[in-house]
Amino acid sequence: MKKLALVVAGLGLVLPALAASTAETVARARKLFGAGTYVFSPDDDLAKVDATVETVFKKQHHQQFGPDRYAFLFLPGDYSKMKTINVGYYTQVLGLGRSPLDVKLPNVKTPCALPNNNATCNFWVGIENVTITEKENNEDPYFAFQWAVSQAAPARRLYVERKAVFDWFYGWASGGYVADTVFKKPAGSWSQQQYYYRNNRLEQGAYGVNWNNFVHGCEGPVKESLEKNKDKSIPFAPIGRDGIVSNWKKGGKDTIVETTEVIREKPFLYLEGETFKVFVPALRRNAKGVSWGEGDMGRGMSLDLVKDFLIARPDKHDAKAINAALAKGRHVLFTPGIFHVTEPLRVTKPGTILLGIGEATIVPENDEAAVICADVDGLTVAGLIFDAERASKRFVMMGEKKTAKRHAENPSFLIDTIYRVGGTGKPGKTDVCIEINSNDVIIDHTWVWRADHGEHTGWYANTSRNGILVNGDGVIGYGLFVEHFQEHDILWTGEDGRTYFLQNEKCYDPDGQSAWMSHDGKKKGWAAYKVADHVKKHYAVGLGVYDVLINTNGKSVFLDDAIEVPDVPDVLIENACIVELAAGDGPIVGFNHIINGMGYGIRTGKGSGGGYAVQRVYSRNDGDTDIAPDYYKK
Repeated sequence: MKKLALVVAGLGLVLPALAASTAETVARARKLFGAGTYVFSPDDDLAKVDATVETVFKKQHHQQFGPDRYAFLFLPGDYSKMKTINVGYYTQVLGLGRSPLDVKLPNVKTPCALPNNNATCNFWVGIENVTITEKENNEDPYFAFQWAVSQAAPARRLYVERKAVFDWFYGWASGGYVADTVFKKPAGSWSQQQYYYRNNRLEQGAYGVNWNNFVHGCEGPVKESLEKNKDKSIPFAPIGRDGIVSNWKKGGKDTIVETTEVIREKPFLYLEGETFKVFVPALRRNAKGVSWGEGDMGRGMSLDLVKDFLIARPDKHDAKAINAALAKGRHVLFTPGIFHVTEPLRVTKPGTILLGIGEATIVPENDEAAVICADVDGLTVAGLIFDAERASKRFVMMGEKKTAKRHAENPSFLIDTIYRVGGTGKPGKTDVCIEINSNDVIIDHTWVWRADHGEHTGWYANTSRNGILVNGDGVIGYGLFVEHFQEHDILWTGEDGRTYFLQNEKCYDPDGQSAWMSHDGKKKGWAAYKVADHVKKHYAVGLGVYDVLINTNGKSVFLDDAIEVPDVPDVLIENACIVELAAGDGPIVGFNHIINGMGYGIRTGKGSGGGYAVQRVYSRNDGDTDIAPDYYKK
C-alpha cells in the first residue's frame, strides 16, 4: 500500500508515513478545515502528536484574548499511549468516532491560567466525543481527568474511566457544564463554586461544590453520594415540582431534577468510512441518562458534511458567501478562526444548523446583529463565540418579532453559544446579547459576559443593557451563565418560561449609586433575574447571584433585589442564593434582599459588619417566601 508523509500546518512538524487511505483522509480534512485544525490518526508517530499538542498549548496557555483558534480532530483509534494532553485557550478536542468509545485518549487536563491554582479564568475550551482512558487512578488529582474550568468550557459526550476533578489542585474554579457523559468513577470538586450536570451517567456518583450544585436528568447513585459528602449526612426531600429533590433546607447545596423535559444533544462531526458527516441527535422528552450507548450512536440523523454544509473558513468566506449558502438551504460548519460579518447572517430555512468547531468566533461588523434567525422550526446554533469589537444592537436574534407561532414539536436550540462584550483589543458595545422572540426556543448552556477585565472595560466603555431578553413563550434555559450587565442580566417577558440553574455575578463597576437605579429611580440597582410584571406563569430553580461590587470608584453601592418576579400563583422560584464576594477593605457595598424585598442581605466593606456570606431562599410563590436563617447570625 502506498505511503505518504504529511506536514502539520503552521508548526513545521512532519508526521510519519501513513497508509494511503488514512493519509488521503487526513490530507482532505486539512484542506477542508484550514490551518487551525489539526487532524490526527492512530497511525501517526504519537510522540510527534504529543509535540504538536504541547506546542499549541504553550502558545495558547496565557492568550486569554488572543486571535488564534484551534481544533484537534482525532480519527477513530487508540491514542492512549500519548502523554497527557494539556488544553489552553481557544482549543477544542474532538473525537471523530460514532461514539466516544471509538477514540481513546490518555489523560486530558486544563492547567490553570492564573497563579495559586486559580482556574477562575479558564475559559473558551471544549472537549467532545472521546474516551479518557484509565491508567493509574487514585485520590491524587494528578492522576485524574482534571477539567479545571470556569465558564465557556463545555464537556460533552465523553466516556471517562478516571476519577474526574473539576478544579486545579483544590484552587478556586467558578462554574462548569458537562452533559451526555458517562463517568465510571466519582466526578466533582471541593472548590468549585457551582456546577451543572445534565443527562450524564455517574456510576459512582458526584461530590463537592460550594454554593449551587445542580444535577439534571442524570443516572447513577447521585443522591446517595451527595448525601454522604465528607461523611456528613445531608438528606434530600422533595421540593415544589414533581421529580425534584433538594437538601438546601438541611444545610446542603444540591438540587436534583429527575428528568430533562425536552432536549436535543449537540450535533457533532464524525467519520463514516472515508466520508465526513455531521450527526444530529434526535429530540428526547423526559430524558434520563446519555443519548448514546456502546456500539450505538443514539437516535438521530446523519448529514454529509461536503454535500449538505458550507464549510466556512475565515480566509475564504465572508458574510455574503455564507448568506448565499444559507439562502440555498445549506447548513454551515464554521472552522477555527474569527469571522467578521459586515451584514447579519440570516437563517431562514427550517432545520438549519450553524455549527462551530475550534472556538470559531463571529464578530458583527454591522449595526444590526451577528445572526438573525427567522421564526421557523428546528434551528440549531451551536459551538460559536460571538464577540463585540464595535457597536451592534444584538448578537443573536431568534425571531425578529414575537408571534403566536409555536414550535414545541420541533424547537430551536442555542447550544454552547458564548457572548462577549469587551475585554479584547477593540472596544465593544451591544444593547442585548441574545434576543429570543420565537416561542419554545431552548438554550442548552451559554456564557453571556460583559467583560469585567481585559482591555476596553468600564462602566462607560463596554456598555450593554441585557445579557438575555426573552419575549417568546415556552422558552427553556438549561445551564445559564450570564454576568455583569448594566441592567437586568436576564429579562423574561414571555409566558411559561423555565430556567434550570443560573450562575450570575452582577456588574463590578457601577459608577456610584446614582448611576445604577431602576424603577424610575425608586430602587437601587437592577435585578439580575427579572420576570416582567405581566407574566402569569414561570418556573426557575437553582439560581445563584453574586455581589462583586469592587470597581465602584470608591462609592457605596447596593442592589435592593437580586431577583424580581410577579406575585401570582403560577410563578415559582426555588433554591435561590446570593453570595458576598466583594472586597472587605473597600467601600460598603452589598445586596439588600434576595427576591421581592425578602431574604437576608449580604454586605461588605469598611465598617459594614459584614463580609463573605451565602444567604438562601428556598422558595417564593404568590407572595409567600421560605427563607433560610441569616448566615451572619450563625
